[in-house]
Amino acid sequence: MAASTEDGQVADNKMYRPPQQEQTQLNFEEIIERLRASIPKLPGIGIGGGGVAGLILAALVVIAIIWAATGFYTVGPDEQAVLRTFGKITGTESGGLHWYYPGPIGRRDVIAVTTTRRLELGFRSGADGFTVAQSVTNESLMITGDVNIVDVQAVIQYNITDLEKFLTKVDDPGDPDRGIPPGSPDGRTLRDIAETALRQVVGARNIDDVLTTEKEQVQTDVLFKMRELAATYETGINVQVVLLQNVNPPLEVQSAFEDVVRAREDRERLINLAEAYQAAEIPKAIGEAAKVTEAAEGFKTGRIARAQGEADGFEAILEGYLNSPVVTRQRLYLEAMEDILPGIKKFILSDSSVLPFLPLDGSMPGAGTIIGAGGSQ
Repeated sequence: MAASTEDGQVADNKMYRPPQQEQTQLNFEEIIERLRASIPKLPGIGIGGGGVAGLILAALVVIAIIWAATGFYTVGPDEQAVLRTFGKITGTESGGLHWYYPGPIGRRDVIAVTTTRRLELGFRSGADGFTVAQSVTNESLMITGDVNIVDVQAVIQYNITDLEKFLTKVDDPGDPDRGIPPGSPDGRTLRDIAETALRQVVGARNIDDVLTTEKEQVQTDVLFKMRELAATYETGINVQVVLLQNVNPPLEVQSAFEDVVRAREDRERLINLAEAYQAAEIPKAIGEAAKVTEAAEGFKTGRIARAQGEADGFEAILEGYLNSPVVTRQRLYLEAMEDILPGIKKFILSDSSVLPFLPLDGSMPGAGTIIGAGGSQ
């Protein structure tokens, strides 16, 4: 019995240990179940919310990081950014990398402000921006000051100077032809400004002035008028240049107007040629007159000097004659004979010999005029 009892105890002991191990495992699972039971379960999920809550928290963290990362933005060198918080403008930023509150808290409007933009009035270009595709007559046809109809097409170049006004002051329907979205004042508003200014300026002038000589002045006046209207509407736009492309009369009278234009151009050409000829000939005539005047002055001075010298010579002869009449008279007589008979040899006869008078060239005496002491023989 003892053996059997011992064997039974041993057997009982051997069979008791596994239930202890099972009891330990059940206790651990019970602890886990209790922990899961302490966390509220999500609807529609059969397992406890502990692991799901961690996943949700991690997902929220990732979403927050991604949301915060969307706040980084870049502003180019020709751009400017307007910052808004819950729709209210809080400031602007220039070029570089920046961070601002992402939406829906913050908003950034990054727009090129230094880029020159283009508005076509009275026509629409092709895809390349230069080829004229079609004319828009409801914009280009206008009445001049002398009640004529003229077809005017223009190009306006502009840029943005005040981005806050550009984004907030004008509510514009946009311009689909140029891809301008609603809300930007360089859409229909700028087109109306350009058309209004051009009609006012053209309506104050005759058609001949608009077609020929006053184009530059028309462009200048339209530019100033557009700047004035753009400032009045607070568009934040600066109109840089107004260029008239085609200014033509109606087709019915276009040939007659072209003849007038050619006549005016011929007149201007002839006037320019005449002015050029005048500019070339007047200096030449002035030079010739100065030359003649200087020659006359020189001749005058020479004649006066010559007359003064002759007068001085006569006075010297008179003075010599008064001092020695015989000698002076004889000298004058001999000088007169030399002038009268330049090619004849002359001799002076004295009481003792015959001497050559002039020229004293050493030649032998020959036939010639014999002059005595008192005259010729």
